[in-house]
Amino acid sequence: MSFFTSRMRRAAFWAIFLLLVAALVTACSKDAEPEVRRTPVIVHLPATSTPSGVVEVAANAATATLIPNEKPVIQATIPPDVTPEPPPVFQTNKILRVAKPTTYIDDVCEYLRLRWDPNNAAPGTIIVPVMYHRIKNKPGERGLDKNYFRQTMREAHRLGFETITSEQAADFLEHNAKIPPRSLMLFVDDRRIPVIQDHFMPFLKKYDWTVISSWIIANDDSIPGLWERIEALHDTERVDVQSHSLRHVYIVKGTPKKTIREEIYGPIPYFEEHFGYRPIAYIWPGGNYTAYAVRTAREAGYRIGFTIYPNGPIMFNWAPLQEADRKIGIPLLTLPRFHANQAKEQLPIAVEIGEQARQQALDHYPQEAAWYSQHCGGQLPAPTFGD
Repeated sequence: MSFFTSRMRRAAFWAIFLLLVAALVTACSKDAEPEVRRTPVIVHLPATSTPSGVVEVAANAATATLIPNEKPVIQATIPPDVTPEPPPVFQTNKILRVAKPTTYIDDVCEYLRLRWDPNNAAPGTIIVPVMYHRIKNKPGERGLDKNYFRQTMREAHRLGFETITSEQAADFLEHNAKIPPRSLMLFVDDRRIPVIQDHFMPFLKKYDWTVISSWIIANDDSIPGLWERIEALHDTERVDVQSHSLRHVYIVKGTPKKTIREEIYGPIPYFEEHFGYRPIAYIWPGGNYTAYAVRTAREAGYRIGFTIYPNGPIMFNWAPLQEADRKIGIPLLTLPRFHANQAKEQLPIAVEIGEQARQQALDHYPQEAAWYSQHCGGQLPAPTFGD
């Protein structure tokens, strides 16, 4: 009898113990933090093949399956517990040391949509603006060495550069409109028609290029035949004429606001009369301007403006600017230009910057696509470059 009593006591003890453990587990589970469920993000990556033919995917993609397309692409799932990073600003140490990359599109969703639209320019597309004045015809004259100028033109063509107009540049910088991946803007400042005719025109015809004439309005009517000559150059469709002010006044601190407005607004009716359009680019005389002048230029309808500071090449939503221009806060009207006597050496550096930006875009595409999906809705299209 005592044996059975002892056994029953032990059974009751273990039953009570198990009930207590179950109650404790239930209480802990109620106090536990609720599970956070995130929807996996699907992005599409270009497929790259190893020598053995195995398809690889970015390291931060959890799963990958090949889906039909004209080009192989990978459907990759970003793990639900990974928070996508916002798109980084491309950095490089190959621009002017005192300049920093500056963005100007505040809506990140809109920026990413334009950046990855297959109908737009691919990431890494660059613009290299170059400023010219005089070109020497013989020793002793002032200006750029003629042979250096010719070498620069040939080097630009060898590297695959193509020229663009001011309107093409503005469309690209504002909306990422498609332009050549290596785009060149050639400026001839002041009224230097012989420089365009004698030095540029042979290369414009040979390479099917264009040049931008930074035109000063003052006293044009007093010089016989001047308007007819620039109009004739414009009619060749190789010369894009844009505003270089009314009287070539250097706008500095203390310049009266009335004078500033005259310099900026004054050229517009002349352009409408002689060329049939309003100028969209303002080339600041001597590289001098103030915050008020820049705001006035924007008010007057100028879409882009150029300085004399060789900060580096320009990309979509990316302009290397010095501190004073960053404070003004209108990057598209304080864009840099390379100097003519440095251009040949700067061209390959600009190409390298573009290639670096292109590669970073490809590397970071999965995160940008995931960020866009979570914050903007919808999916970014797969990259159409990088093969």
